[in-house]
Amino acid sequence: MAMQKLIFFSFLVFLGQQLLAQGCNELFISEYCEGSGNNKALELYNPTGSPIDLGPYVVERWSNGEAFAGDESNLIGTIPAYGTWVLVNGQTEDIDIGGGTISPAVDPVMQGYADQLDNPYPAPTYMNGDDALVIVKDGATVVDIFGLPGEDPGTAWTDNADEGYTDADGGAWLTANKTLRRKFDVNQGVTIPPMEFYALAEYDSLPENTWDGLGVHSCVCGADFVLENVIFPEVQMGPNPTDNGAFTINSNLVMTKIEVYAQNGQLMLTEENGFLGLQRRIDINEFPTGIYVVNVLLDNNSTISQRVIKK
Repeated sequence: MAMQKLIFFSFLVFLGQQLLAQGCNELFISEYCEGSGNNKALELYNPTGSPIDLGPYVVERWSNGEAFAGDESNLIGTIPAYGTWVLVNGQTEDIDIGGGTISPAVDPVMQGYADQLDNPYPAPTYMNGDDALVIVKDGATVVDIFGLPGEDPGTAWTDNADEGYTDADGGAWLTANKTLRRKFDVNQGVTIPPMEFYALAEYDSLPENTWDGLGVHSCVCGADFVLENVIFPEVQMGPNPTDNGAFTINSNLVMTKIEVYAQNGQLMLTEENGFLGLQRRIDINEFPTGIYVVNVLLDNNSTISQRVIKK
């Protein structure tokens, strides 16, 4: 048994070294905020030990399945080593766009997180849940891709991995009215358009208008990363499906908050009483039958999202 543990640990060290060698060498998208109105933001993370000049970088928006980038913004400034850069929608006042419709200003609280305010409309941070975003360097090198350029998912890409990832196939929206935060173990961007875009593969899903994580990102590439000290989050929920509306959440890290959302984004239940421990029983017996999204916030500031089916 001791030899097996030694071999397994040696494999983890080797795997960690390989991951760090392959990634952690170029900035990538670390957070995506698609909030109400024009409350939109994009956070970039520098996973390297040196500052990165943003001059060569451009953010592109590929809108509504178009086969080309319609809007783009040049980034300015410098991201410090292991630091972030937050681009926020730049609309600072309400604008009458005719027909009795007002385009609202960005919430001042969100503006306060900005390192850079985006260009006036149209600009990439006027994205909706059906727009792909691409980070390009020196006019040619793709650094990271969010969504799937050239595909129109309808209103949003979803979590319906069984049928497809667009809202035409059903499922809960992931890229509209949501904040998505890159998972701890992601150390580089997506540089080749995927066959399909499934946000939960690399992002944790958070509720609409969640901004308090902007400006800080925790990543395997961090300066204080020590492989043997890292505990990767593991959360299990069951039974799933649940017949009587009760299920148990087990985690290898202390849970600090649990949220249950209906598919329409309505918050149905919250448990937030300090530390919730490593195991928690949740009862949704009074809720209608259907699919619910359960967010589990952990004490290492990560969030795990899973679907639970109530029969």
